[in-house]
Amino acid sequence: MTDALPFPDPTHRAPGSADADRDRENLFKHSLDLMCVAGFDGHFKQVNPAWTRALGWSEAELLSRRIIEFVHPDDRERTLAARADLARGIPLVAFENRYLCKDGGYRWLSWRSNAEPSAGTVFAVARDVTEQRHAAEVNQLTSKLEATGVLARGLGHDYNNLLAVAIMNLDLLQFHGGLNDDQTRYLSRAKGSLQSARRLTDQLISLTSGDQSPHEPLNLKHVLEEAFQETLRDSNLTPEIEIAPDLWPAPADRLQVFQLIQALACNGRDAMPAGGTLRLEAANVTLPPSTASRPDGPPPRRFLRIRVIDQGVGIPADVLPKVFDPYFSTKPRHTAKGMGMGLSVCHAIMQKHGGSITLHSAPGRGTTAECLFPADAPA
Repeated sequence: MTDALPFPDPTHRAPGSADADRDRENLFKHSLDLMCVAGFDGHFKQVNPAWTRALGWSEAELLSRRIIEFVHPDDRERTLAARADLARGIPLVAFENRYLCKDGGYRWLSWRSNAEPSAGTVFAVARDVTEQRHAAEVNQLTSKLEATGVLARGLGHDYNNLLAVAIMNLDLLQFHGGLNDDQTRYLSRAKGSLQSARRLTDQLISLTSGDQSPHEPLNLKHVLEEAFQETLRDSNLTPEIEIAPDLWPAPADRLQVFQLIQALACNGRDAMPAGGTLRLEAANVTLPPSTASRPDGPPPRRFLRIRVIDQGVGIPADVLPKVFDPYFSTKPRHTAKGMGMGLSVCHAIMQKHGGSITLHSAPGRGTTAECLFPADAPA
C-alpha cells in the first residue's frame, strides 16, 4: 500500500506558479517580522510593510537611502563587517543592531540573513527585540539592586547597633557631669552626628526593604525647591527652577524625594566644575500605559515629570547603560564622590514609588535626568 494520494493535492502549489507567487507575496506582506531583499551595493531592493510599522519610514524612504544610514552610528562598523561576511557566503544568525526610527528613536533588530554572492543579493529577516532587551536590562539591574539591598540591610542593622552603643555612652558621659562648656558642646555635636548617621541608616534599611508602604498624596513643590537649593547653596552654579503652579499631589515619601533631588543635583554639580546653570523642572503629564497598544487598553495615567538638566560634559553612549549599576562610577574612588551609589539609590527610590528614572545624555551636550512620579494611586 502506498501513502500517495490517488488524485492531485488541490492545496499543492507548483513552484513558479501564479498561486505560489501569490502565497509568497501574502506571506511577505503580512509577516510581523521585518523581511527584506538587499543588494551588495548597500541599498534595499524590497521591504515588507512590517518595516513601516516598526520604524515609521515609508517604503519609498527606505528604498531611496543607503541601508547604513539607518544604522546607529555605534553599530555601523559591526554591521559593515557582518555584510562583508555575507558577501563571502557566511550566513548571519542572531546578529543585533539598532535602526533609526522616523521619530528619531532607535529600535533593536535581531537578524537572520543569507546571501547569493553570485547574484549580489541578500535575503534577510529581522525581529524587533527592543522590549526584550529592555526587560533583560531591567531584570539584571533589579537583581543587582536586590543583592545590594540585602547587603545594605544587614550592614545597616549592624551599624545601628554600634551607633546605639556610642550614643548611649555619650549620654552616660554627659549624665555624670563634671564637663566644662566646651566639652559639653563637643559631646552634643558628636551625639548629633551619630543620630544623623542613625537616621540615614534607617532610611537605607527602609529604602532597600521590599515593603511598599502606602504614601499620603503630597504637594512636592516645596520639597523639590528646598532640596535643590540646599544642595547648590555653596556651589558656583546658578540654580534655575520652573515648577508648574498647579502641580498635582503625588503619593510620595518626603524624605526619599528630598534624597532623590539632592543626589541628582549633586551629579549635575559634579558635571560642571567650572560653573554654569543647573535647571530643575516639574510639570504635570498624562501618559498612556506602555502596555496600552489597543484603543480599548488601560486608561492613561497622570504623572509628575521632574527633570534635572545640567550643561556638563555628558555621558558616553557606552557608559550610559551602566550608570544605575551599584558601585559604578566614573569619579575617583578615593573621594566621597566616587562611591557609585547615588544613581542606584535614585533608581531604588523611583522603583519604590512605582515610577521610573531615565538619563538622556551625550558627550558635550549635558545630561537630563527625568523622573516620572505616578500622581495617581496605583490600581
